[in-house]
Amino acid sequence: MSESTSHSLTGNVAVTSGATPMVLSVSRRLREAFARGATFTATDEARIVRLSSTSDAQTAFVTFIGAEITVSADSSGAEPDLTWDVRWSDPAPTEIDGEALDGFAKEVQVLLSGRDIDWRTAAEAFWDRVHAVAGLPGGLGVYCFDEDAFAVFGDIADDGYQLLGTSAALARLFAGRSLLMDELAGGELAVDGSVSAFSALFGANLKVVFGEL
Repeated sequence: MSESTSHSLTGNVAVTSGATPMVLSVSRRLREAFARGATFTATDEARIVRLSSTSDAQTAFVTFIGAEITVSADSSGAEPDLTWDVRWSDPAPTEIDGEALDGFAKEVQVLLSGRDIDWRTAAEAFWDRVHAVAGLPGGLGVYCFDEDAFAVFGDIADDGYQLLGTSAALARLFAGRSLLMDELAGGELAVDGSVSAFSALFGANLKVVFGEL
């Protein structure tokens, strides 16, 4: 690839065919990266990244052409330039060849990695996004085990809901890097509240992962 056909810029992300959970999660992660000012080396020649879910049969194909980036559930038929197995709710590849495609692999890894923020900041941002979702309680209490710290968002006096977990689990959940059910199954998170509120909280978690909130 000649130098005249490449330049560093931010991208425009579009979903084409099959807005599956994985496609929505990948699209959201890319949009957030560009909103923070992240860039990548764009070229006039298409470069395709295939991301395969480690927990189910989902696949997302990310195609870069110039500033345009498309995410789809189906392959265009062309062979991918990069392939990774990732968690679909947190689609950041871990082990990569940093020199692949003249460093493009590392750029994609950075785009998909998301922000590393603490649980309090993540929880506050989460509540700001979801507090108006129908069915959610009026407040959310969060207790962090390893810091022995408690934070309250909204009003928990009457119908508040409480989450108790490690700082890592809380940060993952509230930042939209994991699913509520996965964190409960992993043993680092517990909840205390009504079944109806749990259902609303689960739905809000999905909306954040999908980039709908």
